[in-house]
Amino acid sequence: MIPKISLENLKLSKFVCGTNPFVGITHRWNPFEMLAHLRRYKEPSTVAKVMMHLLQEHGVNCCVSSPRDKVYEAIKIVERETGERFHWICTPSKRNTAKNIPRDEFRQIDWCTDRNISVCGMQRAYTDRAIDIKNLKIGENNPKFPSYPELSAYIRDKGMIPVISSHYYQTIYAAEKNKYDAALIFQPVNFKGYMSNTNPEHLVKVIQKTKQQILAIKPLAAGRIAPKEGFSYTIESIKENDFIAVGFGNFEQCVEDGKLIEEILNSK
Repeated sequence: MIPKISLENLKLSKFVCGTNPFVGITHRWNPFEMLAHLRRYKEPSTVAKVMMHLLQEHGVNCCVSSPRDKVYEAIKIVERETGERFHWICTPSKRNTAKNIPRDEFRQIDWCTDRNISVCGMQRAYTDRAIDIKNLKIGENNPKFPSYPELSAYIRDKGMIPVISSHYYQTIYAAEKNKYDAALIFQPVNFKGYMSNTNPEHLVKVIQKTKQQILAIKPLAAGRIAPKEGFSYTIESIKENDFIAVGFGNFEQCVEDGKLIEEILNSK
């Protein structure tokens, strides 16, 4: 089984179920491929099938996504059918990603609270626009955005664990410098440097040096890297108490990648 990692008071699987394909996101700018994903994962029950397989076969007990009705419905199916808690690392912003969801960070945090979400943090649509790279501040003294300390305090007040998603390595430095309340920081970790704003070697050094826990995303660079090489590189690049997330274009990929990740983790 996939090992569990402590994230404050929670025990989450080191391998986190990614969700981009469930909502048609491919990062390949192919409308036909996006449409194929949307058709394949049209029903929440199809999404739940992937989550349930990962939970029952590998002990994967969490997923990561922005607020999405389909993901919420799938989680409810998994929990109802298995009797186990399936945690959601949910990343609100100003984006309109769920039905009738307001374009306001605080109201989207409320949306997460209403759905009993465990871990909540700002999506990169907020972070990578709000960050002042020169002064290493996020949203502070910026009239266009609420400050990160305000948002993380609001998340804590709602009983959730604050995290933050970013494709900028400077977010790690900002969190350290300002002692931001961020239990987990998302970073794209792959040997192509895909979607990161620095080269892979530098990012790995930053991750290895920081005490911040990291959620490594994009290990396969959105299908541009073969699974074995991609997973091996990312797992070797992160710390023992960091996490890795990957999505699946279909159920067969979920089965194959689940086995592969567990094998790599058990061989470390």
